[in-house]
Amino acid sequence: MNINSPLVNSQVGLASSLTAKKEAKAHSIEPQAPEQEMNAAALSAKNTSILTEEETQKLKQETFEMSKQNYKLMGETQEAFATTLSEFEKFKKEQSSLNPGIDLSVLDLAQDEDGTLKLVGGNLGGQLRADLESIINDNNTLKNVFEQVHEGLAHIVRSSGADRQGIEAKDFYDNIRLNELSRSFENQFHDEGFGQDYHTLEEKVNSHTMLFAMKMNDAIYPKININV
Repeated sequence: MNINSPLVNSQVGLASSLTAKKEAKAHSIEPQAPEQEMNAAALSAKNTSILTEEETQKLKQETFEMSKQNYKLMGETQEAFATTLSEFEKFKKEQSSLNPGIDLSVLDLAQDEDGTLKLVGGNLGGQLRADLESIINDNNTLKNVFEQVHEGLAHIVRSSGADRQGIEAKDFYDNIRLNELSRSFENQFHDEGFGQDYHTLEEKVNSHTMLFAMKMNDAIYPKININV
């Protein structure tokens, strides 16, 4: 499995063709409660001559539980991503006020598999970078939620196709850049199609959980190449 960097800003989405755009534009997202979505998924299992009534009910329940867990994990990833962006922005603002002569606006963030946070890019000297990395690594909230984002990304990709079951969180560590990821995610929202009513990054990150997962998968999938 090869993971190429930097993150590719894919424009893949539901509006990939004129027909898809028209169909998408004709519909609007009406978020359902998780229970309603899960019940809809569970009821998709229909009785056939192959399954007994007991087996059918068991299948419905298993489908319901799987869908419910999947929804929960995606929601947790969404929340962790929002918190990661917020914590990193707060760090840059605080350090910019303490170091007014330093531009931290282009500074990006990565994370090693052991949880260590790394500052990427920016015009920083070696000692200043080391000092800032020491400070940011004291932020356990940021470290924990960014770890959760890596785990969640792997789950989202695995859920998007049978050919991606081998994807693990370790495939993203030290490859994902927070700002690059957020830009690629934001680029998946177009003027037409699903998600067209979300305009700011904050609105897009806090959109309907399933929409968030779909757009995030589109944002990171071009970065993954699975050799069969």
